[in-house]
Amino acid sequence: MLVIFAGVALTIAKASSIAGDTAGSVWPSLISVMVLMLLSMCAAAAVVVGVLHTLRRSGVHRLENVQGSISSAESNRWR
Repeated sequence: MLVIFAGVALTIAKASSIAGDTAGSVWPSLISVMVLMLLSMCAAAAVVVGVLHTLRRSGVHRLENVQGSISSAESNRWR
């Protein structure tokens, strides 16, 4: 997606240079969009790590034991 956006930005820059506008007007917006995308990805990763950390502390990992005890209880029932 980033490559497509860069291609669109370069096309706009080329078209504006052909039309007589300044060609350097696209680059600041390209850099700001890349920085914004990087910051939003870091924020999303931080949210995911926070959720996983909270779930780990809440004891969700103990659900493995519940499933194991249910299957052992069913196997004892058929003996």
